[in-house]
Amino acid sequence: MPDTGRKELKSKYYKLLLAVSVPGLVVALVTAGLLFSSGDALPEKKSAPDFSLQLLDGGKFQLGDYNGKPIMINFFASWCHPCRIESPALVTVRGEYEPKGITFLAIAIDDTEEDVKKFIEELDFIFPVGLDKTGEIKDAFGVYGLPTTYFINRDGTINYTHPGSATKDLLRHELDKLLL
Repeated sequence: MPDTGRKELKSKYYKLLLAVSVPGLVVALVTAGLLFSSGDALPEKKSAPDFSLQLLDGGKFQLGDYNGKPIMINFFASWCHPCRIESPALVTVRGEYEPKGITFLAIAIDDTEEDVKKFIEELDFIFPVGLDKTGEIKDAFGVYGLPTTYFINRDGTINYTHPGSATKDLLRHELDKLLL
């Protein structure tokens, strides 16, 4: 191929590259501008919905009674395999953080009382546990998968929601933030 043909090919290649990349860059910049101008960089934190729950040990849990205290709520089910895998981490971390003033609660959903009791006995799940029989608490929190863990600040706002199994490190990280 003659040298002039090669130069023409390079020239066409660069023009095509510019024709494709410039509009892409413009779209990226406009999108970034819209994202940053559409509000706060961080979403506003929501207040945890108040609820009352009968515990399996016969006690009662009323979220409003814990104003001023950090709380971790874990939604689970006895039939949920990731919940079984996660439970030793929850038990270990509860032992570390409950003395520091964090309240822990586990709420079983879409389950039976008999199966939940077997679950907590099998896994030495030493949490206050209640069964959301009607699904109202699950719906109020917007739980759509299991397990899901909510970390609630002293002021009653949800600081962080973790869908899926949580590790000890993740739990410690989020609980430390509640203690600040």
